[in-house]
Amino acid sequence: MKMKELWLIRHAESLANSGAATSTPRDIPLSEKGFFQAKALAAAINLQPDLIIISPYLRSQQTAAPLINIFPETPTETLTIQEFTYLSISRSRNTTQEQRKPLVEEFWKRGDPYFCDGDQAESLAEFFYRVENFLRQMSDREFELAFAFTHEQFIKALIWEVLHPAKVFDEKFMFDFQRFMNSFSIPNTAIMKLKIEENGEFYIGKIAVSHLENYA
Repeated sequence: MKMKELWLIRHAESLANSGAATSTPRDIPLSEKGFFQAKALAAAINLQPDLIIISPYLRSQQTAAPLINIFPETPTETLTIQEFTYLSISRSRNTTQEQRKPLVEEFWKRGDPYFCDGDQAESLAEFFYRVENFLRQMSDREFELAFAFTHEQFIKALIWEVLHPAKVFDEKFMFDFQRFMNSFSIPNTAIMKLKIEENGEFYIGKIAVSHLENYA
């Protein structure tokens, strides 16, 4: 089996990214700018993948839609590669990113990777179990090129997992991962390219952003 290539694509701008108040993370749609970005992204990709993977969240599905329309014969699959939702819906419903900042700070200061905030939330450990499972799935699947429409924190966690496969879920792990996440940003519709060797080894490539110039 040849070396495989997996493109992790962050979704286009969502209403939450643009500063609007939102209710449930799963149902946040793209902004007007985001729909334009999704179309421009599809137009910039000139390779047909063997597989298109989509997160179950709406903004990821809407980002993938224009590319799926170009390659309707390519199999599509929904996998649990959605964003890390660590705030309970009952505490964060109808809030903006700015309004959620105190809750976000409270979560990370707790330093407990097994803590779950409540309804429709997950712990940091559960989030990483999803990342690990996705990597196993991609290692086992047969394809030459696959696209995965996902989210910023998922991409960052995947990078961390590839670089630090041996880990202990403790307060230090939570502190180190938060610091890593805050150290850089991944723009909307940026593409991180991974290569997967026959032995299952993952190699992180560059984060491609040159196509973003089409809608800067």
